[in-house]
Amino acid sequence: MSIKSDLNNLVKKEAFSLHMPGHKGIRLKTDTTELSMTDNILNPKAGIMELENTISHIYNVKNAYLGTNGSTGLLLSSLLYAGKDKKIILPRGSHQSIYKGLINNGQEPIYLKNKIDELGIARPVKAAEYLPYMGLVNSVIFTSPTYEGYMEDYSLLKPFLKDKISILDGAHGSHLYYISNQSNNWMSLQVHSFHKTLGAMNQGAIILSNLEEDFREYANFYQTSSPSFPIMLSIEDSIREMMSMKIDKKLKAIEWLKTEINRIKGFRVIENDDPLKLLVAIDSDVKVKAVVSWLEENKGVFLELSTEKYILGLLSFYDSMGNYEWLVRSLKSASKHFKMNAVADIELGIEKYIYIPEMKMLPTEAFFSEKKEVDIKDSKGMVSGVLYCAYPPGSPLIVPGEIIDDYVIEKILNWSGDYTGCRGIKDERIFVSK
Repeated sequence: MSIKSDLNNLVKKEAFSLHMPGHKGIRLKTDTTELSMTDNILNPKAGIMELENTISHIYNVKNAYLGTNGSTGLLLSSLLYAGKDKKIILPRGSHQSIYKGLINNGQEPIYLKNKIDELGIARPVKAAEYLPYMGLVNSVIFTSPTYEGYMEDYSLLKPFLKDKISILDGAHGSHLYYISNQSNNWMSLQVHSFHKTLGAMNQGAIILSNLEEDFREYANFYQTSSPSFPIMLSIEDSIREMMSMKIDKKLKAIEWLKTEINRIKGFRVIENDDPLKLLVAIDSDVKVKAVVSWLEENKGVFLELSTEKYILGLLSFYDSMGNYEWLVRSLKSASKHFKMNAVADIELGIEKYIYIPEMKMLPTEAFFSEKKEVDIKDSKGMVSGVLYCAYPPGSPLIVPGEIIDDYVIEKILNWSGDYTGCRGIKDERIFVSK
C-alpha cells in the first residue's frame, strides 16, 4: 500500500473523470483528488497514512504529518498549537512565516538576538541564551540549520522543556538524518521542507511530532482540502530514493567540489556546519552581482542567494559529479573573465547582535489596526503596521508594532533587493499604524 500504487491503479482503471481537477488528467494523470482508490490527507487511512508511518519510523519520532503547503503552512500550524495570546521565545532571525503565526494568534514575542558575523550572516542563538527566559513562556522556537548552513545542538535544554512546547524550524534540515545528525530530534514539533534538500517537489513538507496527542487537527488547519497528489507522491519517492542513495559517495563529491573551488583564484569556500550549503566569498575587488549575472548569462549557473560579500548555493544528494565539474569550470572561466585576485582563508568573527527596533504595540494589534501609507523619509517615530522582510532569506527588518527609527529607514532606502510586506516600499512608501 503506497501513494504510488494507489495512483497507478487509478490511472489504469479510470475511463472518465467526473471529479476535480478540471483538466481531467490532461496536465498530469496523477494530479487527482480524494477518491475510493486514493487517500485523504485530512483523514488518511491508506497510502498517505502508510507514508507518514514510514517517515515517523525513519526519523524516530512518534508521528509524522504530510504537508503540501510547504514549511510555512506547518509552522503556522505549530504556532496555532502553541495557543492564542501566549508569550513565545524565538530568535529574532526567525522566518517570516513564524511572525505571521504570531500575528494571527495574538502571541507576544520574546526575542533572542542572533549574533551577526563579518559577512552579515545571522548565526543560530546559543542554547544557554534561552535559559533565563524559560519561566516566562509555554512555547519555545528554534531554527537549525540556518539558511546559510549553521547549526546548534539544543539538547542542553531538554530537561528545561519537559512541560513546554518546543518547535524546531528545520526547514533546511530534512537531509540531516542521512548524515547522522539528529541532535534536535527530541523536540515536540519539527518542521522540514522535503523540497529544499531532498527530492520532493516544491511545497512538499513534513512535520514530525513527539507529542502524546494527535496533531492532525492542527496540521490540517492550514492544509488545503484539495492537496496535490503529485507533491505527496514526490515526498514518497524521495524517501524511497534516499534509502538507496550512496550518501558517502555524495559527500565525497561535495568535499571534492569545495576543495576545487578553493583552488580557483577569486573564490573561497566559507566553512559552515552543513555540507549541503555552499557558501563562497568572492574577490572583494569584483562586484558579486556582476559575477552572478555573468554565470547565469554565460554558463547557465543559477544560485540561491547573492549579497555584496558572498554567494550561496544549495547542494543536493541529487546533484551529479558532472554538475560539480561544470560549476568548477564555470567559476574558473569567471575568474579569468573578471581577472580576479586570490582570496585568503576566511575565519569569520562575530561582529554584533542583530538589530531589534523598540516594540510599542503587539504585532497583532499593529497589523490589524487602521493604517496609512507614508513616505519612508517621514516615518521616523511612527509604528510599523506591516511586516517587512528582506527576501531571501525572509527574516524581518521590522515587525508590526515596532517603532521606525533611523536604522530602519536607512536599511530600507539602501536595500536593493525585494521586501515582502508592502508593494509600496519600492516607491519609498511604508504602511504605519494610525
